[in-house]
Amino acid sequence: MTCMKKLTALLVSAALALSLLAGCGGSKALSQVIADLLSGQYNNVTVEVDPALTAALKKAAAAGDTQEEVLAALVENLSLSGGSITFNNLGDGQQGQHGVTLTFQPGSDPEAAARSAFTEWNRVFSSLPDDGSYRAHVSMIEAEGGYYIAVDVEVLKAGSHDKDEPDDNDEDEDDEPAPSKDPYTKVDDQNYTINTSEGLQKLVEDLNWPKANTILSVNITLNCDVTLDDTWIPIGTEQNPYTGTFDGQEHTIDGLNVSGNYEYAGLFGYIQGGTVKNLTLNSPKVTSTYEDDSGDGIGTPISPGCIGGVAGFNDGFIENCHVEGGSVHSTISACNAGGVVGQNGGDVTGCYTTCSVILKDKDDNFAGGVVGWNNGGSVTACCSTSSVSGYNAGGVVGSNSGTVTACYHANGSVSGNRAGGVVGYNLTFSFGGTVFGGTVTACYWSGTGPTCGIGWPESDINATKVDGSTVEWTESVGETLSAMDAMNEALKGGDWQYLDNTASGNPPLTLKKTG
Repeated sequence: MTCMKKLTALLVSAALALSLLAGCGGSKALSQVIADLLSGQYNNVTVEVDPALTAALKKAAAAGDTQEEVLAALVENLSLSGGSITFNNLGDGQQGQHGVTLTFQPGSDPEAAARSAFTEWNRVFSSLPDDGSYRAHVSMIEAEGGYYIAVDVEVLKAGSHDKDEPDDNDEDEDDEPAPSKDPYTKVDDQNYTINTSEGLQKLVEDLNWPKANTILSVNITLNCDVTLDDTWIPIGTEQNPYTGTFDGQEHTIDGLNVSGNYEYAGLFGYIQGGTVKNLTLNSPKVTSTYEDDSGDGIGTPISPGCIGGVAGFNDGFIENCHVEGGSVHSTISACNAGGVVGQNGGDVTGCYTTCSVILKDKDDNFAGGVVGWNNGGSVTACCSTSSVSGYNAGGVVGSNSGTVTACYHANGSVSGNRAGGVVGYNLTFSFGGTVFGGTVTACYWSGTGPTCGIGWPESDINATKVDGSTVEWTESVGETLSAMDAMNEALKGGDWQYLDNTASGNPPLTLKKTG
């Protein structure tokens, strides 16, 4: 029996050793994935796979439980001779100093993990002084649930950020302008990062949208704020929708101006399965003159136009997007218009608007501070202080046949034939004794115009007015929870919570991502 146990132990040990060498060829081959991705991207950075870094990373991963603990252990294990600085301050480093950073990327695809690490680090690498010189040692190891990827960058020659200051040693030399950054970086055929204010416009032009459809599936990450100078052509149509991921990384796009005969108008026209997140639009102007009068021959549209700040139509995922100022406006007889999305069949989460949404007072119009028509989609943890007008007008959603959860509208006016503080028209129907259609849960409103939280059929059920006497934003009244506490209860277990902002006044509550 003892011999059998020893044999089993040997077999297990051999299998474990083989598994560590299999897959992508062990840690060396994994490290080569990130090295190949970084190599050649920057003129003054050489990239090497470093076995010593890999050994230090494995030791650190075994010692630490969190990413921060692993990074601290890694720096200690490396015993850096020239001293260390934070990776984000690498451009200010002096000769011999090291900047070390670490990222954990979940999943089982090492190439996807490497691309994500590159996206995180590109902002620092691309901002290094051009007259500096750097050597990057990289390592990538497999961990539980994903990969640890580390880089140790040594400053071989310190660079100068300010090229305009005169040098006492070469006063007679002509000043040369600093080389400009590339507007964008191509990580691979499916991934691009935007490095300059004009980079997004340049990328769209280079990918030849809308004559070619290449841009529709690519992932775009902003590493800076963006200004759009020209009239914008919305990305994606119903026939050719956007399916990639657009990550603003908390940056802002200024100057979005969409006007013309677009059925789906916004930064994006039509999103199908794609994602837009972590983005602010500052003072966008989105208008559309689209009107399909092929329906009955007398001018009644066969389908309404859909316009929004972020997207005309969303059947994907929009999260943490803010539309601050500006307007979403149409004068056509049938239109779905929202501060974020015109028509939503996907998920809209953690968004905030202050723009104005203006439509004609016609019964085919749906206007909402966040979403015009929530058609079977979900709107969660969204808030608005927008002024909204239209026939079916809601502070958050114009017409709802999906779910609206823990959302609020405050301060801005809502006006229209069917005006609701939260939802203008909540579409429901009964079949076989069961009620189907729109549901509203733990939503609140204040401001002028509506008499009810839901405009039609008139109701305050789960769309409660914050009147300051029976219901308040942050303080409970008797046994009645505050709006903040009730919405946070409805969001329990999710990624978003509301925080008290009543000291600032507008908006009364702010959103924070906790997950």
